[in-house]
Amino acid sequence: IRPELGEFVRTHRILYGQKKKGINDLLSDEQIDRLEKVGFCWEVKGAVKQEDRNCNSDGDNEARDYIWNIKLGELCEFQSLHGHTDVPSENRNLFQWISEQRFEYCRKELGEYSTMSEERE
Repeated sequence: IRPELGEFVRTHRILYGQKKKGINDLLSDEQIDRLEKVGFCWEVKGAVKQEDRNCNSDGDNEARDYIWNIKLGELCEFQSLHGHTDVPSENRNLFQWISEQRFEYCRKELGEYSTMSEERE
């Protein structure tokens, strides 16, 4: 599993649980329907066999952008609260995301394939 996909699944499971508990409404009914149409599992049920996996390659970029924007929002919120973007490793998910962005930036600078677009940079 790619880190982006794992983060996407984790984030959407959290948002779904929060919606069901009435905590927030960040995940729309339309988004839930779209995910369910491709076989998204809301609960962890163990390993999924390869032949049971569904793929929606049209939504791959959209999903990656969605997660990227969520993380950027978290970073902006962190900066607003702390006055800097030096996120400590204890904030594991955001720290890992920032590390991935640095890695992708370096790959881009080296002329390698990278998910770091000019817009993201």
